[in-house]
Amino acid sequence: MSEFENMEAMELDLNEMNEVAGGAFKPLPVKRGFIVYQISKGETLGRIAKRFGYTVKDLLNWNPKIVDKNKIYYGDYIYIKA
Repeated sequence: MSEFENMEAMELDLNEMNEVAGGAFKPLPVKRGFIVYQISKGETLGRIAKRFGYTVKDLLNWNPKIVDKNKIYYGDYIYIKA
């Protein structure tokens, strides 16, 4: 397999990643007063907070599963107050 074919084979879309991960990328359950937001590639909590007019501390309070504000991942879901 060429290097290009190898790289191409490594590129999975989010649906394929979800299948491979056994459903790890499922959206969060609906929560009254919040939207469920999917993290895009390259985003940070700081950028997300600024975009929606909140602080990183707000996002962390609404998403206790985030234990390290510097470790969020593409495809994960978070709550943002609506």
